[in-house]
Amino acid sequence: MKEFLRLLAPLRHKLMAERFLKWFIYGETAAGILCLAVVVLSKFWTEIPVLPLCGVFVLLGLLIALTAAFFLRKVTEKETAETADALGGAERMITTMELLGKGTQNPVEEMAVADGFAKAKETDFAKLYRMRLPVKVLRVLALVVVLTIGAGFMPVRRDKDAEVYANAQLERIEQVKAEETPVLSKEEKKVFLEAAKALEKDLKTAKTKKAAEEAVREAQQNMKQLEKESVSKDLKELAETLKQEEDTAALSEALEQGDEASISQAMEQLLQKMAAMDKGQAASLAQQLAEAAENISDEELQEALKALEEALENGADPSEAGEAVKNALLSQAQVNSALRSSLQKLNRNVGQQSLAKKVESGSESTGGEGQGESGQGTGGQTGSGGSGTAGVGNGGQGRGFGHAEPEKIYTRSAAGKDGYDAQLKGTDSDEGQTTITEHRTMGQAGTSVPYDTVYGQYRNEAMETLENSSVPYGMRELVSDYFATLER
Repeated sequence: MKEFLRLLAPLRHKLMAERFLKWFIYGETAAGILCLAVVVLSKFWTEIPVLPLCGVFVLLGLLIALTAAFFLRKVTEKETAETADALGGAERMITTMELLGKGTQNPVEEMAVADGFAKAKETDFAKLYRMRLPVKVLRVLALVVVLTIGAGFMPVRRDKDAEVYANAQLERIEQVKAEETPVLSKEEKKVFLEAAKALEKDLKTAKTKKAAEEAVREAQQNMKQLEKESVSKDLKELAETLKQEEDTAALSEALEQGDEASISQAMEQLLQKMAAMDKGQAASLAQQLAEAAENISDEELQEALKALEEALENGADPSEAGEAVKNALLSQAQVNSALRSSLQKLNRNVGQQSLAKKVESGSESTGGEGQGESGQGTGGQTGSGGSGTAGVGNGGQGRGFGHAEPEKIYTRSAAGKDGYDAQLKGTDSDEGQTTITEHRTMGQAGTSVPYDTVYGQYRNEAMETLENSSVPYGMRELVSDYFATLER
């Protein structure tokens, strides 16, 4: 039996393919009709997720075809034999299959089986069989596809606010493109224009103002990522090594951004700190520079870092070696600097409108002056079975700005808030039993340390959080300015 079925296998495979195609056409025609309805409805109800729904419909059509063709309505061996007989087998195939299924045969039956085998071997039934597809349904499917594509080009009922917002942003993008593309190299221009084109496409297809604003936020995050990727590998490697220490954290941040002015300023500050370092601090920084130099591929920067390391280890004046490091860093920062500048400008321009609205909204709801300090205390004594006394005291209130050295600030251990309530019972008296309750709800205060020792840590954490979150680009500058005022 297996040998006979093997001879008919090509025909059976062709029959299975035909059945799958039929069900696929039926399923995808139904899916196409549903997709057409979704596309048309989306022109009036913009919240409808067209692509996800159409994708689900198409997958369901495919699933129906697979299930029907290979499980529910699969081609049987008997059906294959009957089809072969219709193609010239003259009932030899079905007869042979029945006799083989019977088991033992008499001489006449053996001759019939041999004749069936001979016919199956000499005839290519699969080649003789012509697949028949539902042509009318196929035409309907083609028509539905054309109508769906055409419906996709129908004008969308777009919110007026979305159109105004998108047009304003598109004008800003065109202005920046006109100003920046002439100064970019061929490769830089390609990256910049791809980022701008992606944002333009999203703005043109945004159906609501909320969707357009979301497109701008996503584009800003993508451009920030492009800025990071455009920084040379050596600067990123060095930034990763230097970010571990407080003294070099500012330089690390400047290197990650690849900003020449920030790098120059951070290096000047670091050189000033080097001049005031003791031997232990200098040795620690020298070790850090040695580790950084191992991962640097640029020879000029690597040699400059090693020279600065030796100066720190030997207690020599690090000024000359530090200047060499600064010059090498600035040279590395010039790689793709024009691209970063263009991306930053585009990022700022498209973020101006959203930022202006946020600032305007904030100025309407908040304002005023900073308060100095205020305090209010309550104290009480209650007695059960007698009388009690109570007193209330008010603290003072004042106004003030900034801070004065040597101001202290508590460390983060206060965030534990592991406070407690303690209740003490006194002795009985003529006025009743005295009960005193002490409340501590703020937790441990932590360690009181100088203000400037933790300022840098908090600032770096805040800026890193902004880099990794979906915050409008302009808000980052506001936060940076805020910390700058605290530093003064």
